[in-house]
Amino acid sequence: MRKKVFYYLALIISLSVVSAGCAKKEEPKKDGPSAQIAVKKEATTTQAAPQASPKTPAQEMDTAVEEREPITEEMVLFSFEKDEEGWEVPDWALDKDDHAAESVEISSDVASEGNLSLKMNSNFPGRIWSAAIIEHEQYFDFSPYREIAVDVYIPADTPLGLRAKIILTVGEGWKWTEMTRSIPLIPGEWITIRGNIAPGSYDWKRVLPDETFREDIRKLVVRVESNKRPVYKGPVYIDNVRIGK
Repeated sequence: MRKKVFYYLALIISLSVVSAGCAKKEEPKKDGPSAQIAVKKEATTTQAAPQASPKTPAQEMDTAVEEREPITEEMVLFSFEKDEEGWEVPDWALDKDDHAAESVEISSDVASEGNLSLKMNSNFPGRIWSAAIIEHEQYFDFSPYREIAVDVYIPADTPLGLRAKIILTVGEGWKWTEMTRSIPLIPGEWITIRGNIAPGSYDWKRVLPDETFREDIRKLVVRVESNKRPVYKGPVYIDNVRIGK
């Protein structure tokens, strides 16, 4: 009888061991859909974060311009407190269809500095791009200054859409050098137009100023633009033309 008991106990233990071994072998295979999902999840979580693309020279310069030291010293070139000081509507512009400036005169209507400003009477017809231009021809050596600036004002009832920029004529070749962007004018407010003339500046179209750029400037130009709109006939005021360092 005892032999039978021992026999049955041994049999039960053997069956338990076999069952446990079978259970371990029945783990899910790694080549099924669940395994693929697990692999994808692992790849997603372990993928390295994308690195930022290197900045272009223009982007680096934009950052440098934003971080550059502020202008701490300025010299006023034209305050228009006595007369037009040589500023005029150029003859070459009068024959152009997109010309919008009619005349200039000294005015006491508004001023950003002092009591008087330069008033440019303009007529923007709309429908086409047009511009009112005034200029001053003179040899300038602006070294070691870093910036040229001018204040521009349009009356409070002027329609929105007018913009302004500074243009320089540079060097023996009298190279026409525009700012890369025009600045929106806000009716009823003086807006300062600034151009960085330091070597390496990206403020000018198709020109990267070097050390000689600011040493040989032949002409200063202020241009107010209307790109098909608005239609506007009235004054534009210019004052406080200056350089800064």
